[in-house]
Amino acid sequence: MGLLSLGTPLPWDQAKDLAHEVRRHGIEQFLHIWRNTKDRQKDRLLWGDERGHELLSTLQLEESEQLKLAGQTGEKPDLEALWRPEFGRYMIEGTPGHPYNSTVFELTTVEANMKRRREIVAGLMKDDEMILSIGSYPQLGSGDFLEPPHKANGRFSRSLFLPDEVINPHPRFRTLASNIRERRESKVQINMPVFHDLNTPQPFIDPSIPYNRNLFPGDKEAKEGAALPDHIYMDAMGFGMGCCCLQITLQAPNVDQARRLYDQLAT
Repeated sequence: MGLLSLGTPLPWDQAKDLAHEVRRHGIEQFLHIWRNTKDRQKDRLLWGDERGHELLSTLQLEESEQLKLAGQTGEKPDLEALWRPEFGRYMIEGTPGHPYNSTVFELTTVEANMKRRREIVAGLMKDDEMILSIGSYPQLGSGDFLEPPHKANGRFSRSLFLPDEVINPHPRFRTLASNIRERRESKVQINMPVFHDLNTPQPFIDPSIPYNRNLFPGDKEAKEGAALPDHIYMDAMGFGMGCCCLQITLQAPNVDQARRLYDQLAT
C-alpha cells in the first residue's frame, strides 16, 4: 500500500457518502489494468521481503524497556535498503534496496541484507535505544510503556489502553483508526483467553481495565460485555496493526504462474 503524499484523508461522515463512487472507480481501474496486462509473458521472477522492526528505549534509572516514539520515517532509496513508516510510530519497515531475482546466489544474500538493515538503523540510534524484530511488544498498552509517557485519552482510537501518540503522525493512519471505529459504531473487541495457573483467580477479571472512565461514549463498552471474563481485553486497532511481521512480495513471469504461486503459498 502506497503512502499518501498528496491530498487529505476524509473523516467517515464525509467518506461514507463517496463509498459507492470509490468502489465503482476501483473496479473500473482493476478491469482496465487486467485487460492490459493479463496476456503479458516472460516478466522476470522478482521478489523481496518486508520486515518490520520495533524501536525501544532502555531507561537505566527505571531498569525497564519502553517503546520509543520515533518520528515519521521517509523513503530513502539506496543500494542497500528502503525504509517506510508503519501504523505504529515506534515501528519501521525495511525492505531490500532492489528486488531479488530467482538465482540461487540471490538467496544467499538475503540474510546478509537483513542484518545490514538492522545495522543501518542501529547506527542512527542513541546509546539507550535498541531495535527488536519481534511480533508484538509484550507490554503494549500496559501501564507506562511509552517514552516519553502519554495518557490513553486520544480522540482517534479512544482506547482505554493505547494513547493516540502511539499511532504514526501521518494523517492516513490516525484517520484510518478513527474511520474504522466510526464505521463499526463501536471500538474493536479483542479478547485473548488468559492462561490459568495455580495463582490465577477464577473467574479472571482483567484488573487493568479502567471500567469507570467516562471520556468517550465507547468507554462503557468494556463493562457492558465487550470485555469477557477469563480473557485479556484489547480495544484498539493498534493491538493488531501495531504488530510486526515478515512479508514476502513476488512478481511472477505471467498470470498462470502467479496463480500457482498463490495457491502454493496459501496451502
